[in-house]
Amino acid sequence: MNSFLRFLKIFAILVASFFVFSVLSCMIPGKWYKKNIEKSLPELFEEGNYPKTILKGKQYQQDNFTDVLILNISISHNTKKPVWSSLMNPYSFHIRDIGGWNSVKNLEYKLKNWDTPPNVLYGRYWHGSASVTRILLLFMNYQEIKLFLYIVSTILFLIFSVKIIHRAGWIYSLPIFLSLLFANLFVTQFSIQFFPVIAISLISGILVCGNRFISQKKASTLMFVTGCFTAYFDLLTTPLLTLGIPLIVYLILQRENKKSISELIKFIFILCLFWFIGYACMWATKWVLVSVFADPASLSVVNSIIWRTGTKEYTRWNVVVANFLLLPYLLLTIVLIFLLLLSIVSFNKKGIKQAISFLIVGLIPYFWYFVLSNHSYAHWWFTYRAQVISMASAMLFFVSLIDWERLKSKLNHVFNTKSNNLEGK
Repeated sequence: MNSFLRFLKIFAILVASFFVFSVLSCMIPGKWYKKNIEKSLPELFEEGNYPKTILKGKQYQQDNFTDVLILNISISHNTKKPVWSSLMNPYSFHIRDIGGWNSVKNLEYKLKNWDTPPNVLYGRYWHGSASVTRILLLFMNYQEIKLFLYIVSTILFLIFSVKIIHRAGWIYSLPIFLSLLFANLFVTQFSIQFFPVIAISLISGILVCGNRFISQKKASTLMFVTGCFTAYFDLLTTPLLTLGIPLIVYLILQRENKKSISELIKFIFILCLFWFIGYACMWATKWVLVSVFADPASLSVVNSIIWRTGTKEYTRWNVVVANFLLLPYLLLTIVLIFLLLLSIVSFNKKGIKQAISFLIVGLIPYFWYFVLSNHSYAHWWFTYRAQVISMASAMLFFVSLIDWERLKSKLNHVFNTKSNNLEGK
């Protein structure tokens, strides 16, 4: 009972904080930062909805479309109705191109027709990113915001890297770094849309590396809070990363503990459950607030759930394949074969239970694809990044099965033998 009340108190504080922050951001007059958005228009028109970052291919694609939508929401609020605006997240959608929607043209229309009220409501999400963007726009234009996000995410990644290497060593840290590299982390660093998930994942991972959150009780609390923050900021991009990255770090740090496989599975289940409860309850609370204080008819929650979990001309297996094919599977295969060979040369029987735990975690993204089939198929070019969890888990599966001390001894013996043979000659 005490635990329930503690989580209820934490949840109430977070809901109140998120709600107040959103309302306060909607009290900032859009005219204060209108010029910063206008400065961004030429480059946005040049780049288009989905520019590629450095390389060609869907996996390197930016999401300017949604970033501009966030800018549109950020400037379309009504300062005289901040509560309503914070809940309904209105935006202007007055121009439709043949074959699609040019989000930049609609943003430009809003800027040129300032007194024209927004005509679309987007109340399903909290849109925490839009609330933060209003503040950033006071000081920066869109391009400068992207640079700012890149700097912040790089600093977070460096802190996370130092922490995880210090706690776990290079051998267990490298699979996480490689998986982020294979999923093109750099693309997410320049995007208002993608940034929150990466930032929350890294911050949560950093906190896990500290001793403060290592117990199961505190770990459950951290995952619950992480789920809540994810629901507030994320627009259903790759929310699983905020679960998977800290969960993998937890399992790495638990490798020295003498837990049975059943205890490890229970640990994984509990952390996943608390993350999901935080994520789902925070999202559902937004719907409740809209129903009570704004316009419940605009939500269409049931229809949205049916739509996002359904399939059309494709199967759920097609969804999994579409997401998998965006991975650099040749490079990944080479790494996995190399680790497999090392595990054969120096097999670690004691690491089996740890390997099984990583295997279970690695399957979570595919369960997500199976359930949210429509969303994962329509947006496969960014939902594929949830497989950071799968790639890291697959590598750590084999890493756990390698007796590194014995392997080191074997390698030293081989090199010493060769050295002696060369000296004899």
